[in-house]
Amino acid sequence: MVAVLVGLYLISTIAHLYNLLKRHTLAIYVGISSLVGGFLLHTAMLGVSFSVAESRGWGVWLSALSWVIILLYLGVFFRYRDMSLGGFAVPIGFVVEGYASSFPGVWGAGSIEVQGYLLVGHALLALLSGASFFLLFGFSLMYVTQSGQLKSKRPSAWLHRLPSLGVLDDLNHKILYFGFAFLTASMLIGSMWAKSKHGAYWSLDPMKTWPLVLVWGAYGVLLVCRLTRSWKGHRSAVFSMVSFVAVVFAIAVHL
Repeated sequence: MVAVLVGLYLISTIAHLYNLLKRHTLAIYVGISSLVGGFLLHTAMLGVSFSVAESRGWGVWLSALSWVIILLYLGVFFRYRDMSLGGFAVPIGFVVEGYASSFPGVWGAGSIEVQGYLLVGHALLALLSGASFFLLFGFSLMYVTQSGQLKSKRPSAWLHRLPSLGVLDDLNHKILYFGFAFLTASMLIGSMWAKSKHGAYWSLDPMKTWPLVLVWGAYGVLLVCRLTRSWKGHRSAVFSMVSFVAVVFAIAVHL
């Protein structure tokens, strides 16, 4: 059940962060419904935990902290109908609950079954982030190619078949957001699995650790620059293509 809880909080986290970028009715519905569902499940799990006489470890108290964070945010949301605060509160609640699942607990947190769910979640999110960055590279290449053709005196006849530069730039922005969100969540869940499995949050193998840090840092810088509107269009597309080299390297060292 703890895997379902972490999954619901993860869905709500992505929806709330997307709502900070662009308000959308679907993001509000998905973000709040998944959060309420997770909160109800979380409440039941904590109720079972505190009703038994067994000793409670750090995992249960971290989970309780996450529950309080979500409770306070839901109170604010239903009072003011504003999801903005959730863009900060929900990710914190997700991270705290996720790390709580790496400690042994009365509902099976830290068990082999939960470790398996965390590993599958880590791998699935890593695949989604990789696919997003592949698409981002492809659309960025299309943007740079079309931009160069438009500047030439004799553009190719197939140019009209490509999406407009505005459409490509908007796609790049949205794909970058989701790819970075998937990668961040994958790294967090991966560290939760490592703690549960090996007792440490991070691998000490630099050949596997630093390529991921490089990818996360490169696309994080690009996302920040796009959000501040200092980078967009051609500059953003070129930086995306350069950053993709780090993605290929990271995939190669993990195979």
